[in-house]
Amino acid sequence: MSNMLVGLRDWVDARLPIMKAWNTHMAKYYAPKNFNFWYFFGVLSLLVLVNQLLTGIWLTMSYTPSQEDAFASVEYIMRDVDYGWILRYMHSTGASAFFVVVYLHMFRAMLYGSYKKPRELIWIFGMLIFVVLMAEAFVGYVLPWGQMSYWGAQVIISLFGAIPYFGEDIVTWIRGDYLLSGITLNRFFALHVVALPIILLALVVLHLLALHEVGSNNPDGVDIKKYKDKDGVPLDGVAFHPYYTVHDLQAIGVFLFIFCGIMFFMPEMGGFFLEYPNFEQANNLKTPEHIAPTWYFTPFYSVLRAVPDKLWGFVAFAASVAIPFMLPWLDRSPVRSWRYRGNITKVMLVAFVSSFLILGVLGAWAPTEGRTILARICSIIYFSFFLLMPIWSSIDKTKPEPDRVTMDGGIGFWGSMGALLLVLALTVLPLQAVAASSYACGTIECDEFVADPRDKASLQHGIQTYMNYCMGCHSLKYQRYTRVADDLGIPEDLFKVNLMFDPDVKMGSLMENAMDNAEAKKWFGAAPPDLTLVSRARQPEWLYTYLRTFYQDGSRPYGVNNKVFKDVGMPHVLLELQGMQECAPGPVTAANGGVKRDPLTGEDILEDPCGQFVIPVAGEMTSQQFDKTVYDLVNFLAYSAEPMVVDRHRIGMFTLLFIAFFTVFAWLLNREYWKDVH
Repeated sequence: MSNMLVGLRDWVDARLPIMKAWNTHMAKYYAPKNFNFWYFFGVLSLLVLVNQLLTGIWLTMSYTPSQEDAFASVEYIMRDVDYGWILRYMHSTGASAFFVVVYLHMFRAMLYGSYKKPRELIWIFGMLIFVVLMAEAFVGYVLPWGQMSYWGAQVIISLFGAIPYFGEDIVTWIRGDYLLSGITLNRFFALHVVALPIILLALVVLHLLALHEVGSNNPDGVDIKKYKDKDGVPLDGVAFHPYYTVHDLQAIGVFLFIFCGIMFFMPEMGGFFLEYPNFEQANNLKTPEHIAPTWYFTPFYSVLRAVPDKLWGFVAFAASVAIPFMLPWLDRSPVRSWRYRGNITKVMLVAFVSSFLILGVLGAWAPTEGRTILARICSIIYFSFFLLMPIWSSIDKTKPEPDRVTMDGGIGFWGSMGALLLVLALTVLPLQAVAASSYACGTIECDEFVADPRDKASLQHGIQTYMNYCMGCHSLKYQRYTRVADDLGIPEDLFKVNLMFDPDVKMGSLMENAMDNAEAKKWFGAAPPDLTLVSRARQPEWLYTYLRTFYQDGSRPYGVNNKVFKDVGMPHVLLELQGMQECAPGPVTAANGGVKRDPLTGEDILEDPCGQFVIPVAGEMTSQQFDKTVYDLVNFLAYSAEPMVVDRHRIGMFTLLFIAFFTVFAWLLNREYWKDVH
């Protein structure tokens, strides 16, 4: 059998030089033996690229790139495609992971001067990869067709309108229409799936070819080709395979552990990886309270907002992306690595990283006067790092570089931790100075709520409440009756008799009500929203607090208002259960626990006219019973928003356990290979 395989290899090799390519780029490509932690991110970038390509291919098999069906097709993938939710989470988490590893990969190049002669072309290809990756991420971000996808694209595309003379024509050309529409979605789908991946793959190949032509840099920044043995092998080099292929397995194991931990246990990542507004379908008549691009664009978006003029803001935005291309020609230092540079380089690098992180956070926050000032300061630091580099890099004192690589150079573990703490302090302290306290639930803090998808009794009570009080107006149009019955342990015959009011509806149908949207607009002014994803768009604690804080207000059309959703446009559907709450004066406390002050008079505010509630006429339930009913209802809505959450946690535990074992064996294998390398 082995002879057959060798013969096949030789037959192919005679017609296609696969062994020559293998030796050139793997078996006989000698890399410096002192690679450290920062050199893992190159291979991790390739790993995430493969993940994005493979998961993207499978997602396109079920995705529909149309204005009417795009959002629904994503939910179809999540709910009805076998393990489609894993593919979607791998892709969404992979998008953010891609930028994390690419940013760290670029930072490593800045640390050790990997852009300096003779590696200028490697840096240029790398920057082109970054720009294409930004374009790929932007057009892909629009495809789920959620609220932030739509409005984020609207804001970013409109920036090109600031270009004199041709701006509006460019905007129309990008959209393919006079408005952001299904035509735009189709165009972005083609770019995301076909055009940009081809360009990205070509640039990655060129990046690697250029790297292997001149050789890899190392933490000391010295050339390992100067000293070779009698066979022409660098004395300070080791063959990339098997040494670094085995070495990188450890990093892959650790990365996959973190990646899968996020994917299975926190795929939204607090609204940064999957933004909460994106769980609402795109609506061109409803603008989100705060529009911001996804997190990996926010540093550059913050630069744009720091400039008051639209045209010059766009110029600053474009310049912030373009200026790193010039890094090889801006750096005048005679040494590559920051190990042998002076304090000026270290101060400038720390200031640059801190300002970049601050810009990233500010870009995700709503603008205020203080935040705008801080963004302008950090933008100046960002551009000064590059524009003043010819000066500070040439006057900075340097140490002599060693002739050969060192295995114990650098600042060590504790020095690295100290540098990290310094960067974090310089990042967090300015942000705290401009942070503004706000309530998560309108005028009040949200009540505590922890969903329990394993509590089937609670979920069964919740769906009963939903069907009796909510289904008349609100659908669960992405959820199917049969799945709810199976997940909640309700026999189908009992489900049909007690929870399905239309005998003509089949168990496999989606949970849509019979209310006509056109008629609903006449009755209510707007069609009641679908509630399938409301707990992901609003969060369960918001829903729980909202449903418990309706109060009497004769000025409103339905006679009620709400502490969480001011001037709400719906009746209090649980009125008969709770009873009508009325406002009563109560204390007002600030976010820090102290008494609030009137911003105009400076006097203490001791009471709020609606600081607490009283119920003159009790409803059918006690307050404890009502709170339990609302908990069960919200618990059911949380389940409906993500019915696979129990499977997600279960599969996640087994996956992390497997990766942990894999990482241990990878570490043992690496130790065996490297034990004789000095």
